[in-house]
Amino acid sequence: MTSSDDQAVLARLQSVRALVVATHEKPDGDAVGSAAGLVRICRCRGIRAELWLPEPVPLRYRSFLEAVAPVRTLSASALAEFDALVLLDCARPERAALGPEWTLAQLPLPVINIDHHLDNSVSAAVSWVAERAATAMMVYELAATAGWTLTPEAATLLLLGLVTDTGSFRFSNTTPEAFRAAAALLEAGADQERVVNAVYFSKPRNQQEFETELLSRCLRRGAGGSYLYAVMPEELFARHHFDMRDGEGVIDLLREVEGVVIAGLFYARGAWTKVSLRSKDARFPVGPLVRKFGGGGHPMAAGVTLELPPEEAAAVIGGEVEKLLGGVSGEEGKHEISSR
Repeated sequence: MTSSDDQAVLARLQSVRALVVATHEKPDGDAVGSAAGLVRICRCRGIRAELWLPEPVPLRYRSFLEAVAPVRTLSASALAEFDALVLLDCARPERAALGPEWTLAQLPLPVINIDHHLDNSVSAAVSWVAERAATAMMVYELAATAGWTLTPEAATLLLLGLVTDTGSFRFSNTTPEAFRAAAALLEAGADQERVVNAVYFSKPRNQQEFETELLSRCLRRGAGGSYLYAVMPEELFARHHFDMRDGEGVIDLLREVEGVVIAGLFYARGAWTKVSLRSKDARFPVGPLVRKFGGGGHPMAAGVTLELPPEEAAAVIGGEVEKLLGGVSGEEGKHEISSR
């Protein structure tokens, strides 16, 4: 039986001598910040802790990992040296970033599951799933409850997770507790300037050019203008040498447009299409919509991968969005802003 209790998780973390820490595939700011932050906290407590990251993280986050030195692969004999694996910010077992050699079910280690996605379906020895602004905030709460030392480096990593998952405290998941956690992290020495510069003021030129063409050529509207989405062709990525691994925040270019309630991005990954949706009105959550297709995420920010070409995926999801937004506009159908 999986426990869902912060005290059970805390007791397990206090009893181990060696941990390996992992997160989800295509790690974002919260994944990087919470996982690397926990590693730094554990090392300060004299616990051996290694961060397992099989794939590169987005460019903006790489400098935060220099002192952590993530490992890319772990053999069975290497895993045998650890007492448990801590999985952070990963809502579904198939999304755990363990490399091609492993799945969660194959691991010869008990799993400690910590996540703020309420639809979490990971089976673990102990699990704490709670509604928080970020998983990094949950790691902070564990440290605060246990009285563990937060160095400025660890505090900076946790602030990174909290800032990115709240959109710098702009999104609806921002709570009074999130502000209090941020204040405590700053008091512990978190480097706010470093976080802000890395996340918001370090965009590469090729990404700027990619986004410019996206906005000028790929946008389409639905639901009478309240739904704005883009189907991004593969040649767009090739032309600008851009990978959506570094595309965190691209969808916000659509969400910030006046009159838009739901924003969407569609792009091919082999025979599949990756779908990302965002809502800025709590009356129209996108989480339940993508769960109809096996996706997941938060009520206001969610995604799914469909075994369809991008245009067909856009049509299927667009139909669901039209139904969801039916009360916003009486207009039916979609029209393109630009078809160049």
